[in-house]
Parts: sequence; C-alpha cells; structure tokens
Amino acid sequence: MSSYQRQLYSDAIESYRLRHVDGHNGIFKNQLGLLHYLRKVCTDPREPGRSFDNEPLVLARQKNPKLDWLLKTLDDIKRLGEKAIIFCEFRDMQLMLVHYIEQVFRLRPDIINGDTSAAEAITDNRQQRIKKVQSRQGFGVIVLSPVAVGFGVNIQAANHVIHFTRTWNPAKEDQATDRAYRIGQTRNVYVYYPVVCAKEFMTFDVLLDRLLDRKRDLSGDMLNGTGNILPSEFEDVVGVGKDAFEKQLCIEDADSLEPLYFEALIAALYKKRGFRSVKLTPASGDGGVDVVAKNNNQGELIQVKHCASDSGVLGWDAVKEIVAGERLYAFQFPGVQFRKIALTNREFNSNVYTQAAILGVELISRNKLANWLHVHRVTMSEIESFLTSSEHVMV
Repeated sequence: MSSYQRQLYSDAIESYRLRHVDGHNGIFKNQLGLLHYLRKVCTDPREPGRSFDNEPLVLARQKNPKLDWLLKTLDDIKRLGEKAIIFCEFRDMQLMLVHYIEQVFRLRPDIINGDTSAAEAITDNRQQRIKKVQSRQGFGVIVLSPVAVGFGVNIQAANHVIHFTRTWNPAKEDQATDRAYRIGQTRNVYVYYPVVCAKEFMTFDVLLDRLLDRKRDLSGDMLNGTGNILPSEFEDVVGVGKDAFEKQLCIEDADSLEPLYFEALIAALYKKRGFRSVKLTPASGDGGVDVVAKNNNQGELIQVKHCASDSGVLGWDAVKEIVAGERLYAFQFPGVQFRKIALTNREFNSNVYTQAAILGVELISRNKLANWLHVHRVTMSEIESFLTSSEHVMV
C-alpha cells in the first residue's frame, strides 16, 4: 500500500468514526458507503467523489501499487505473445485501466460491460467484439465486467486471467475465470488475484481474499454451499459490529448507495411490500427494466434511477425505458398484467408527469419512497443478500 493510499484509507475511517461515534459531520453516511470506498481505495486510490482524471502515468504508478503490478505483469505477458483478461466491475476503473494500458503498450483494450449489447442484430455486439480480440495475433488485453459476462462469453485465446477487483461471491468469481477455461483452450491458464496489504493493519483487500478462500473451502461441504460475503463480515476492517448492518434504512441511506445497490434496495423493498416473486434483471440486456415484481397474474415492471445529487431532478429517460421494455416482459410472462413504474430517490421534472400520464407510467419519487422505507424495514444485510443470492430474470 502506498503512503498516499494509507492516508486516504485512514482519513476515511476517521471521518466515519467522527460522524457515527462523536456526532460530527462526516463524508460517509453509513457503513456500506465506507466499505465501498475502502474497497476502491485498495484498487484505485482517489479522494472521495473524485473520478479518474488522466493524471501522469509515473504519478499514477507511485500512488497505485496494484496498477504498477498490473502493468509489469502485462509486460511479461506481452513478451510471451499471449493475451490477458482483466476483470474489473467499476466503470471508472475500467476507463483508467484502458488509458494507462494504451499509454504503455500502444494498444487500446476493448471493454465489455453492461453497456455492451448482446443482441445479434447489432453489428458491434458483445460476441463480435470478443471475436476481434480472439482473432488478433499475439499480445492482447480485454477488460470485462464480472457481472456482465455469462455462459455465452468464452475467450479461449486468453490464457491469463487477472481479477483486478474481486466479487462478493467466490462462485461468481470462478464463473468469470471459467471464460478462459473452455473447449478450445490449448495453453496453460494462469489466474492472478492481486492483493494490496499493509504492515500495520488488515486492509479490505486482504480480508476479502481470506473470506473468499474460506467460502470456497465451505463450498466443498454440500450442506454449506458457496455462500456470498456480507458487509457484516468486514467488522475487522470497518470497525463496526454486525448489529450496525441490521438497522432500518431511511431515505438518506438510500441516497448514499451505489446504483446497483439502490436497485437491490428497491427489490428488497418490493419483497417487503408483499410481492411473492421479486427478481433483479441482468446487468445487460434488461430491456429497460431493473426489477420485476409479481403476484400471480399481477405484476409491476420497475425502472430505477438513482441520483446522488441533493438537487437532482430527473428527465423522462426512465419513462421511455420502461415503456420500451414492457413488450419484452409481457411476452416472457404471458397472462401477467404488468403496471409500469419509474422510481427515483430524488424528483422528476414537471414535463415527466405529463409524459408519464400519457404513456400509463406511475412515477414514484422521493417522498413516497421515504414513506415506504419508514413503513417497511429493510437493512443493509438484506440488500447484500438480495443482490448476491437472487436469481436474475432471464431476458
């Protein structure tokens, strides 16, 4: 861990302690917000709220030992004339990796994430882009989101698999690794798990690595299976007890969540509201729908829009997306009468209400969501459980 990383890390924990122990103002509103920041600091050290800004390569390598290790490792792979898959789920980090890899190797890796279409009708779809990487001779790199790859993504041309960021579930991490272990792979496959450590304390990276190994060991026991890792298991890193993850969330907690976790919050909330079947849709190819909730032949299709800004006002993108996706889910679930919902933790502008009324979309904004969270108890642990263990709707 670099001195810059160590300072960011200790400042974040102190800020959290001041807010939640001493009652002072602090950056992190809840434990999960702190945990996600510590997770990112280990992989891409930046001040809270600051995104990738093209800082000089030498400075970036000094601040970020994991990036420095990656570039050295890719240099070794280049000498062998082989290809690498880099798994990274954060989009700003994906862009950071592509930027510095291009600087060092004069090669711009492709990125496959939730924005990459899998539709065959699209000429630049996921499979076509992967095919280009496969067919290119010699050294090559592709950056993949572990949540955007499925059984249809196979990259046998790459025999080096680098987990630059780690998932919460060892089974999902292993599924990502398997993209290189397919029929047609003729070389030995090497898998890398870079971990940032410190002498003085246990980092997020170190504890996550240990927890993933422990979960893998438990998976050998058929009674245990491969469980997902919950925030409460990071007590040694965050410095909070397990009870802190069981408190009821309010609207301010929802504001601090990352978009994917906000979607899981809404799914968990719909379950608490009495819907028997509630599913998250896949990260890609969701047809404009984030959550599908059903009770027998009645259901709701929900497009979720999270906004971190206190003054955020949303346009009608959510309305357009949910209307576009309705036909797909009506076809998948014949006989189910779906209502269309657009939901946000902030507000919609006045024009959205006019368009929503015309198109038959119900809008749920901040006040109603706050009331739901007051009436129905949802916790951080339930969000994590829903996100990591819920089956996705297949579209």
